[in-house]
Amino acid sequence: MEGSSWHKQPTRKRAWKTCAIVALGVAVTVLMAALLAMLCQEAAGSVMARNGSVELEKALAVANQSLAEARGQWDSCRKRLGELEGKVSELDQALANITQLQEENRALKAEVAQQQEQLGDLQSSRDNLQLQNQHLQKQIQYMMRQNSGGNRLPAVSLSLLAFLLPVMLPL
Repeated sequence: MEGSSWHKQPTRKRAWKTCAIVALGVAVTVLMAALLAMLCQEAAGSVMARNGSVELEKALAVANQSLAEARGQWDSCRKRLGELEGKVSELDQALANITQLQEENRALKAEVAQQQEQLGDLQSSRDNLQLQNQHLQKQIQYMMRQNSGGNRLPAVSLSLLAFLLPVMLPL
């Protein structure tokens, strides 16, 4: 029995040694893989850095182009703004002229209304004078008929009345 347990101990020691060697091999393999990965990353990093600087230059060129286009649009907008400001000034002047013309129009309308009122008054006065004229002419005719029968008015007063009536009553 002793032999059998002794015989098993070296197998156990051998198994431990085998596991240690395998573990050491795995560790070395992992370390080698990690080292290779770091070396590849450095190499890729330098390649990427070179590629990155080319890409950065391309991006800067695109940004500069966009900036130049934006500057051109800005200048165009500024020019258009100046044109619009000029038109606003013209519109302000036109509005001031319209306001002045509206004031003149109101004043002229008031004057026309006043003159129409005066015209109405004058027409009413003319109508009254025409009625008076007709009445006076009838009186003259009546007096002339009366005078033809024996009572005569002096001819001078009738002539004077006939002369003064048209002057007093403008038609």
